[in-house]
Amino acid sequence: MKKIVNLSLILAVAVVASSCNCFKKMAKKVDDVTITCNPEVLTLKGSNVVTDVTVTFPEKYYHKKAVAKVTPVLEFEGGSIEGTPQYFQGSKVKDNYTVIDKKTGGSYTMSVSIPYDPRAEVSTLVMVVEGRCEGKDAEMTEVARIPVAEGVNTLQNSMDYSSALEMLSDKYEKTTTISEKADIMYTINQSNVRKNQLTTEQIKALESFITENVDKDRVTLGNVYANGYASPDGPLDLNDKLSKARSESGKKALSKELKKVEGVNYDAAAYGEDWDGFKELVEASNIEDKAMILQILQMTSNPVERDAQIKNMSAVFEQLAKEVLPQLRRTQLVATAEVQNLTDAEIVAAIEKGDLASLSLEQLLYGATLIEDNATKAKVYEAATKYNDARAYNNLGVVYAEMGNWAEAGKAFAKAAETSADAAINNNLAVGAIAEGKVAEAKQYIAGASAEAKALAAVAEGNYAEATGKLSGYNAAVNYVLEGNLSAAKSALAGDNSANAEYLRAVIAAQEGNKSEASAYAKSAIEKNPALKAKAEKDVNLKGIEF
Repeated sequence: MKKIVNLSLILAVAVVASSCNCFKKMAKKVDDVTITCNPEVLTLKGSNVVTDVTVTFPEKYYHKKAVAKVTPVLEFEGGSIEGTPQYFQGSKVKDNYTVIDKKTGGSYTMSVSIPYDPRAEVSTLVMVVEGRCEGKDAEMTEVARIPVAEGVNTLQNSMDYSSALEMLSDKYEKTTTISEKADIMYTINQSNVRKNQLTTEQIKALESFITENVDKDRVTLGNVYANGYASPDGPLDLNDKLSKARSESGKKALSKELKKVEGVNYDAAAYGEDWDGFKELVEASNIEDKAMILQILQMTSNPVERDAQIKNMSAVFEQLAKEVLPQLRRTQLVATAEVQNLTDAEIVAAIEKGDLASLSLEQLLYGATLIEDNATKAKVYEAATKYNDARAYNNLGVVYAEMGNWAEAGKAFAKAAETSADAAINNNLAVGAIAEGKVAEAKQYIAGASAEAKALAAVAEGNYAEATGKLSGYNAAVNYVLEGNLSAAKSALAGDNSANAEYLRAVIAAQEGNKSEASAYAKSAIEKNPALKAKAEKDVNLKGIEF
């Protein structure tokens, strides 16, 4: 700590004009009174400007009948805010204030805590001294206004809040798989394709699918598969042969139907007894004993034993033979195609042309991730909000925040929350409120927010120790500086050469008393981000540093 101000001129002038005789006597040795601040620079901690102001009175100085009221006042352009006053009294005053003995003198430390106003970043802390020498009912008279500190260290507000925000993912797929299926049904123990099986709506839809996609632009038709199955009744060997014969006959029938369509590749596969299909149909049926059937399937894996046990349930088997088994005697024809969606270059081209209306929701959400410029990115997300999708509003809010527009970011997060309860949106609402200084509002979201968001909330409340170890990179470095651990702060900044990191290095160097190094870092920061010059001009941390 050091002596901040010499009181002789300030107090002596005021006392001469006062009728308070005891203060006139005190003015003779006022030069020996010291006022110090610790920290010497006012500091924003939580929502208050704090410092400890210590007043030291010399021996044989303080009048036995004097009462002094000392009020800390933070003065700034456009206003002032008073802190809590402290009263002192001489040894013969019959009050309950802090006693300063005339013979020995004494010191008293005032813990100053004044609500912060953003205008007070450039300010002066003034100790307003009022006094009286008469009895307790005598009127206080202002005897001095003593400036003790200038400026407020607002480093606490330098956190990179946008780094704690969370984006919501798009579902854009560069390729989409489309397919069409159709079944050719067979009679029991048969594998020949009946004519009526080639005229069904399913078959016609499949043929149209293949015809349309075999040489369509941006579409690659895959193999057309004929998958043969048999119902799980009768001998196992026979069913295996049936499924193979059915796959081949189905393949042949379809290829014959499409013989004029070139470029189609056909394949066949046999799957034997279709126990999976059997289980699905039983589960979906109203068969009275279906629970027992399903239990047999679960307890018995051998297909022959399964078949035997189910057939022993004679009444049930008759129903199965009528309602379920015929649906399993089939060849399933499957055609798939890969559709090439818009490429990255095509999406970016549409964005650059301003043709956002031509893009779908998922294309817009994905396209925004391909853009570096935040202003353009914001326009893309704004266009996506027409779909009233929470992801569009949430991601728009993140971009607004990265642009420094936290008010609009908060509105976007609120809109996202109207249509989704996603944890990321809750997290962003918390971070947005913290960034705007609305810590009380942030608390309604903080329970479900990320560990990083909770740490930022702790910093905003001045609980720096609580945030230690829960932040990384630049934010961790800021928190270390707030705690006074400059070595740890420098380590946390390792590898980060951003404008904000260079600015923080300037602050650290200034606190270490290295003005030349602080100047170099400040100049580097401003070169990378010219907007930081205005911040540096008001920053009490860089007072006296050339940049």
